[in-house]
Amino acid sequence: MKIVIISECKAREMLVLEKILLHYPRAVVLQPTFSKNKKRRNWKGLLRRGLIKARYGKLKKALYSNKKLPEIVNRIPFEAQKINSEEGINFLKRLSPDLLITCRAPLLKEDVINIPSIASVNVHYGISPKYRGNDTLFWPLFHKDYDYIGGCLHHINKGVDTGNLLAEVYPALNKDDSETSIDIKTSELLGETIVKYLQKLETTHRIIPGVKQLSKGQNFKAVDRGIRQSLQLIFREIAGKQQIPNRQEKVVTHFEEESISIFA
Repeated sequence: MKIVIISECKAREMLVLEKILLHYPRAVVLQPTFSKNKKRRNWKGLLRRGLIKARYGKLKKALYSNKKLPEIVNRIPFEAQKINSEEGINFLKRLSPDLLITCRAPLLKEDVINIPSIASVNVHYGISPKYRGNDTLFWPLFHKDYDYIGGCLHHINKGVDTGNLLAEVYPALNKDDSETSIDIKTSELLGETIVKYLQKLETTHRIIPGVKQLSKGQNFKAVDRGIRQSLQLIFREIAGKQQIPNRQEKVVTHFEEESISIFA
């Protein structure tokens, strides 16, 4: 099975990629690259950027102790803005993937989504449909909506995280957890679960349709997470006022639903 992964390969997402590549070392990783934004920023923009950088620095340190991220043999840098262009579409067609996996990647146009012979699947940090879009582990933490802290696997369609669900993962929680520890726990579970999905595809030789999302939920945009919200969560964590309840790990899969033969 030919697998192509589109991912920015940040520290958190590398946990997922490492698990996939351990079992499928020949998978190709297309890494979107972005031109540096030279726009002048005001103090709010600089502070917001600093908070984002600090958060990802803390996450990287927790995972790799300031070491370089693991090397990926079949990594191909590709300009993000070109992925949905004719150039990107033709490039992906030449790779002829059976399965396309996204994990922190730009939104894809239908022409890209339809390239794989089996399916296009997204690894999403958040429980869809209630938490779609960006920062969807942050928002249930911020709102103390602990039942919806987790991630999911879903088919990719024209919407934002609206495709059929293949699995939902809910990491174990306790009072000492933080956004960083929850990021890591969720990544571990998502990586393990997508490997099980891939193995199921290989053993059944059938497309797994998953289950439809029954509501629209909310699509959170990157700009929705402002400085005030980020600082509020940080201060809560420092003061021990987040009050995260104990919860056992849970994974719900939809791999046993009626499937469609790949060879039909």
